[in-house]
Amino acid sequence: MAAERLIEMLSFGGDVLVFQCKSLSSKSRDHRKGSEVSFCSLSFNRDSQSFSIRERKTQPTHRDGSAETALVHCASAEDVQQRHKVPCVLLKLCKKRTSAFKYMLYSVCTSAEGKLHVEFALPYEMRENISILQGPTLVWSHENSVFYASSRTGGVKEVPVHMTVKFIGELPLHQRKLVIYGTQSDVNNILYYIEEEEEEPCNAACLVPDAYSAVIQCMMVSSAEDVGGSFKSAVLAATSMKQLVCFENGLPRDVCPLPYEQPLNIRLVHTLKNDCLVVVTFSQGNVCAVWKDTFQVASCWTGVRLLLVDDFVGCGTDQMLLVFEERDSSGELLSNFLLTDLCGITYSCGRSDVLNTSGAAQENFLLTVQALESRLQSGLNFLEDLQRDVEVKDRLMQQSLVALTDLVSGREHVIFPPEQEGLVSLWDEEDDDDAGDEEHDGMQTECAEALLNVDRVWQRVIGQSLIVGVVLRPTNNTSVMNISASVVVDSCQTGAAPVMNTKILRFPASVAHGPSAAKKIRRSDCSADGDGCVSSLALVAVTDVAPLLTSGCIKCPIMLHYSTKESSGSPPGDCARVSHYCGQISVDLRDISTGKLHPRLLQDSKLNTEEAREDLLSLVAVLDVWFFLVESWDHTLADVQGWLRESLRVERLDVDPRFTADPSDVRLFRWEQKSPFQAVLSVRCRDDLRLLQFLHSLCDFLPASHHIQLLESPRSRGSDLAQTLETEIRTIMQDVSSVLQCGEGEMTGQEESDASSEPLQRLREEWQRERGRYHNRLRPLVDATPYSRLVERLIDTQLDADEVALMEASRL
Repeated sequence: MAAERLIEMLSFGGDVLVFQCKSLSSKSRDHRKGSEVSFCSLSFNRDSQSFSIRERKTQPTHRDGSAETALVHCASAEDVQQRHKVPCVLLKLCKKRTSAFKYMLYSVCTSAEGKLHVEFALPYEMRENISILQGPTLVWSHENSVFYASSRTGGVKEVPVHMTVKFIGELPLHQRKLVIYGTQSDVNNILYYIEEEEEEPCNAACLVPDAYSAVIQCMMVSSAEDVGGSFKSAVLAATSMKQLVCFENGLPRDVCPLPYEQPLNIRLVHTLKNDCLVVVTFSQGNVCAVWKDTFQVASCWTGVRLLLVDDFVGCGTDQMLLVFEERDSSGELLSNFLLTDLCGITYSCGRSDVLNTSGAAQENFLLTVQALESRLQSGLNFLEDLQRDVEVKDRLMQQSLVALTDLVSGREHVIFPPEQEGLVSLWDEEDDDDAGDEEHDGMQTECAEALLNVDRVWQRVIGQSLIVGVVLRPTNNTSVMNISASVVVDSCQTGAAPVMNTKILRFPASVAHGPSAAKKIRRSDCSADGDGCVSSLALVAVTDVAPLLTSGCIKCPIMLHYSTKESSGSPPGDCARVSHYCGQISVDLRDISTGKLHPRLLQDSKLNTEEAREDLLSLVAVLDVWFFLVESWDHTLADVQGWLRESLRVERLDVDPRFTADPSDVRLFRWEQKSPFQAVLSVRCRDDLRLLQFLHSLCDFLPASHHIQLLESPRSRGSDLAQTLETEIRTIMQDVSSVLQCGEGEMTGQEESDASSEPLQRLREEWQRERGRYHNRLRPLVDATPYSRLVERLIDTQLDADEVALMEASRL
């Protein structure tokens, strides 16, 4: 009965609608042939990975017993009367004895027969730029003329402007949606609004520049907006130069080379990862997919008969359905297809090569990445070389200033070895066979090994505290103990020397955390391993900045004090005390007021530089830390980290992702999950009231099943001060004792009278008694008043001893 069958497909509501046109032959004497059009709905089954018939209409949409019917075009469009989208199909009826072609536009639905919207006859066959738009409205072109027909027009109407059509479609506007975009004489762009029947050449330039009019073959308007008379748009266009061009507000923004010629249509696919694919169909069955964000070719296919875009698998995003040419004549619908979104969803039937990525695109991508990496590495190396040169120049300038100051003051200047300053000798150093020179070189080597290598010095001001940091790198085989730092200040400017509370931290990345670690960083003796050799350390000293600002801007040298481990030739337990110049800092009230010395890490948590590491170490040194154990025995712990981000707006630090910072306050947080039911929360801040407010908010957030326990709180500031004062007392006692021992050694072997030696011997005995008496009174907590008296008496004793020694030396 059926002589032949024609098929057209479109996607609608996640299904595939298949229109079938059958030609029927009659057994009457005039041998007239009739035809009918019917449709069915196919849905995708994930289990079988195939399309099956979901619904088939038994009653045909159209039947004609005297003319042959052909399917011209099918698409979905909005029905303005029903106010929802409906599938539409354009039919062509042709009789043998007539030269006219009759066209009929139908819309179909699942619950009723086909609805005829418009019917007309043309003396020519419709072939170019056929589109079904909102209404439904049928638009097509013929010999540089554009025509349209709908139920509202009542027939065929011609656009009064002759043009070469580049685009027929709908703009995403509230009004004036149906447009025709074309060119006149390949020079002027024209935008014609079908509803208002008027043209606007000015808005046409806001879509595509006039210079691209001659080469554009197809285009798609992804967004458009009419704001106060100005037209803003985003357009994708394929040119005859094998290019896909992205335009924004009439200006080209990006270009992607295409692998095929003669583009026909452009579609957008919204994929699962919130990315967009731009799919371009070409003649001869070629299809190319391009990533919209990177504008690079994603994949290519050949032999494609039809491309459909919809949510066929029901996941909420779009997929591409590529229907390929049938390889057999079995007559089964959709027996050779590929369903994919290039983001994890891929189903195929009758295909061996599922995806065909563009080799040229991949090669171009790799070459581009390699070139960018090479340029970036070259730039970084150049910057590092410049930074090293600047550091060497700064060190040389500082050493020159110190040498000049020592020369003017009459002090002996200590010359550091060239290796410590990063310098290289420009002449060959010859070894001397003289024993005295060898002994002198050995002494220099021993002294050089006892010195720590100072990388750099930094300073920060947080609140009322001045933080001075020194990055240390020890020399080979160097063992040090009792490391401390001091700021050398002229007492005439400030009135008193500042008391420095010193902490030793790892640098650059490791910051001690946890109750046990907090105890370790507060020790005076610090070593990196069991042998006492110190690895890269950061010595951070904290003092009050107010006394240093009494005279405005001052410059303070930074001195490093440490003890070297006993050597083989020295008595057991003997440690040499060494003072080392590190550099100088400048303290200016103007810099503090403008926030120049404030840590930038609190304002920009994305910083990951050496300066950001210095900021983090300064905050760790100056802030007090509390450790809280959060437990829940019956339920898993609440999302405290999420609550911190939402409630306090804390941000994770890129320099150390374990910490989060509060940009509105000087606070650091760290959440360490021990198990699903236990975690340790550390809070670093200086304001006890703010800590109580935070704990109050945290308790309100946590469920009743959670329990909070304080693991460790910071020691009082009086305790820290007492420990610092105790360290200074022991240092003074060691220095005074060494002076007296040196004086005793110098006086041995000399002829002195009894009258001259008795005062010195009496003062020495008094010093020994004072030392033994006050040594027993030292405790971990020292009161400030006894300390002051002790210091005064020690200074008076030392002055008396020095005076007697000078008098005896002058007599000799």
